[in-house]
Amino acid sequence: MPLLSLSLAAALAATTQAGPAPSQAFDETLVLGAGRASVEQALEPRCDSLQAVSPPTAGFPLAREEETHLVCTGFTFDSGARLDAAVFTLADGALVQIEARGDTAPLTAHAGDSVTFQDWTAYPAAGLMLDSAAGTAHILSADGLHTNLFAWHNPLLDGEPLDYPPLDVSIPPEVRPGASLETLMPEIEAACPVVQVREIDPPGLPTQPATQTQINCFGYAVAGFERKIEFVFGDGQLVLAWILTGRGESDRLQAAMDAAYGMPVYAGDSFRFYEDGRIALRFDKPEILVIEQSLGAGYIDQLNGAEASD
Repeated sequence: MPLLSLSLAAALAATTQAGPAPSQAFDETLVLGAGRASVEQALEPRCDSLQAVSPPTAGFPLAREEETHLVCTGFTFDSGARLDAAVFTLADGALVQIEARGDTAPLTAHAGDSVTFQDWTAYPAAGLMLDSAAGTAHILSADGLHTNLFAWHNPLLDGEPLDYPPLDVSIPPEVRPGASLETLMPEIEAACPVVQVREIDPPGLPTQPATQTQINCFGYAVAGFERKIEFVFGDGQLVLAWILTGRGESDRLQAAMDAAYGMPVYAGDSFRFYEDGRIALRFDKPEILVIEQSLGAGYIDQLNGAEASD
């Protein structure tokens, strides 16, 4: 269970790509956001085989209605370098992510400066992530960076079926507002494939603690996908936790949370609160929030006040 010293998403999102995008190493016309026909046209001459996998219902966080994964085996770059396999993921008809295994050197040719930690190397300007332990490269959209999709491995790359966890919106047992960092840290380390510890200075919690610690957990299977959970502690007590979600799955999560928790106590454009303010689904920055009840009630009061003043 490695400990990371940097925020991958923050590093990758810090700057923008100036030169050719890494995806253009596959074909100069291939960019994130391209449609399926363009992607297939670019790939078909270069892949030994190309297969489309479209689950009957969408489960990928960036897909609202449909997802398609184009599985390419034996891709050859212009340089002669070859990939064993690559998966090009489209959400609602647009390319949003690429995961590849093999000789990925052509992807880094114009990727800019890199940041290396543990087994991972991030190219911030390019939205590119290399995992040396897995031998894979990830090319991510901005929404994929928010959702931390670099921590998810597409099983289709290994020829395995694409099976998402059940869409269960029960709160993970490690997310217990009020519990101490000392109590929860061993549980988090046991449950999370990758853990990052950050000290936030100055603290920004509304409880105004003297210290604020954030424990980032990557790869926790919850709400139908392997996700990042941000545990936020104030003065050594868990105040709240964010479970990061994707922009395409808000409707699915809302339906599941309505069924699990009943009618919301607050429903607005940016938040939907349940359980007397303890749990919320956020829309403007897609996340699930678990928070101390008194703080949740305070957020609801603020949201109601803002709406009344409009």
